[in-house]
Amino acid sequence: ARLAFPMATKDPQKRFTELSRLKYKDQAIWFLNGFWGDGVDPAVAGRVWDLIKKFVELDLLGPTRKGEEGNELDQFWSAKFLEDMDSAMPAIQRKEALRAIDHDNNGKMSALEYLVWKYKKTVEETVDAPQGDNTEAIKAAQQALNAVLAQITEVEEAKAANDKAVAELKAAERVLQTAEDELAAAVKDLEDQQTAYNNKMASLEKTSKDASLSQVQRSKAANELAQLKGEDPLPLRKSKITQEAALRKVQKQKKATEEARLEQQAKGEVLQKSLDDLDKKMIEAQKQLDAIKNKPGGGKGALWWMQRELFEVDKRLPTAKMKFDHSKPFNFSP
Repeated sequence: ARLAFPMATKDPQKRFTELSRLKYKDQAIWFLNGFWGDGVDPAVAGRVWDLIKKFVELDLLGPTRKGEEGNELDQFWSAKFLEDMDSAMPAIQRKEALRAIDHDNNGKMSALEYLVWKYKKTVEETVDAPQGDNTEAIKAAQQALNAVLAQITEVEEAKAANDKAVAELKAAERVLQTAEDELAAAVKDLEDQQTAYNNKMASLEKTSKDASLSQVQRSKAANELAQLKGEDPLPLRKSKITQEAALRKVQKQKKATEEARLEQQAKGEVLQKSLDDLDKKMIEAQKQLDAIKNKPGGGKGALWWMQRELFEVDKRLPTAKMKFDHSKPFNFSP
């Protein structure tokens, strides 16, 4: 039995062309499934993974920019692919290779065309390569994995929103700290001005009543004292205005900071829920993959690919949430 990729013809070349129209990933899985144990093992699967990543990378640079949704590279980007991935090959040989790879002569290179050439397989054995008799179980596992892939996108969006809220909260806290420092300085300056004012008042009061001084001196002191009592001196008035403005600024910023704190708290709760949902979906996907591994039925390429995708999703999680040891290379035990 094969994976459920319907083919409208029995002609090997036409069937191969149909397979080449699948997405890069599905072409790779067909190849890995079909030749697992026949030149394909986990190490080869790892190289195929890297090759497909390169296909997607170059596709995004090409005219159609389909990326993961693409299936083949045009002549220019095919040549770039060989230049990057088969760099030891001389330029003349790369041109000859491109002609040999292009089975349908459309001037483009699909992932399957490249893999068949790279690993020296034929079109006939590729289209007839067994895909396993556990397609329904693999389909269910893929759906579980698709839920994981969708959820990690949600997690990363929630994390970005939370990171932004955290940054805004920290910025608000810095502004608040600056405002509080300014208020403290204003209060200190006001206290100094008030002390100076009080001392000046006390000195003038004393001078105005000092019998040992002349009438002129006492009168002058009394006049200055009356002026001070009638209106605060300019430095003191300025300090009061500055302190009041600083206090209003602090009160306003405290409100803004509290709003930022509540916003971050809400974003953090959304992120945590999204992470919890992802955790459940990853456990379910792994459970389905393990169930398939424990039964006969082939499809090892699909299993390897799904397990690798789960591993890559896990790598994108916060360290405390990771389920795999990423200090070691990906390991697949079919």
